[in-house]
Amino acid sequence: MELAMALSGVLKTQKISSALTSYDLLKALALVLMVVDHVGYFFFPEEIWLRVIGRLSVPVWFFLIGYAKTREVPRLFWILALVVAGSTLVSGEYLFPLNILFTLILARLSVDWLYRHALRNTEAFLGMFFLLSFAAPPSLVFIEYGTLGFLFTLMGALRRHKGDVAAPSWMVWAFFAAGSFAYILVQSLLLPSLSAGQFFFFVAGMVVLSFLLYRFNIHVFEKVNVRSFPPALLLMLLGRRTLEFYVLHLLVFRAVVMAVDPSRFAFGEFKVFAFSQLLSFLL
Repeated sequence: MELAMALSGVLKTQKISSALTSYDLLKALALVLMVVDHVGYFFFPEEIWLRVIGRLSVPVWFFLIGYAKTREVPRLFWILALVVAGSTLVSGEYLFPLNILFTLILARLSVDWLYRHALRNTEAFLGMFFLLSFAAPPSLVFIEYGTLGFLFTLMGALRRHKGDVAAPSWMVWAFFAAGSFAYILVQSLLLPSLSAGQFFFFVAGMVVLSFLLYRFNIHVFEKVNVRSFPPALLLMLLGRRTLEFYVLHLLVFRAVVMAVDPSRFAFGEFKVFAFSQLLSFLL
């Protein structure tokens, strides 16, 4: 309780809401799903269910990039992106695709351009969808999740500025549905040995997630804070320190696997491209 009260005071001093917010809940959910995905990747690669569940986290990160007001990329973001990239090389994985932090940086830098050009007219709106979809395969070679992630970033911008969007609601819904379908298709191809049950679970999860993102609004739960509801402390930490949690858990997971199973991650023996076959096909 003392820790909760101390944190409440710090948040008020820093002009950060000391109450639980919808941002906290959505980011905490995405973080938990992401950890499930990485537990599967690092420790139980044969358990595809963990990967299927975890892949539901990715659209949330890109959506929130588009939904946010800020377009500045903090120096810490660049530094930690480089740290994660360095850890993949040290653990003998690959250089490309660059980790998702680089993709999120590109998404943040390009979201205003995407939004401005997509909303010129109906043809531009459709054209942006096809551009980002068809650019997905080659971009996947160089950055994690490729331009598919930008589809969700554009969705976030559309919902943030929903009052200013002249496009009819059915068109925005169609954009959400088509973007989700494209993501389902690509991830289903990348996940090995996906069963029918796992595929339908993934589809159902994306349907629910798309609905949640479409309905997302900024909301502060004024009566739910670390004093009235101490478990809110954990949700707020997860929601407000996601970048640090992301990097820390990746470094720890890689270190553990290198220690217990050195045959899987050979120190320093990295590949340049993880998707070399896809690169050869495209060339």
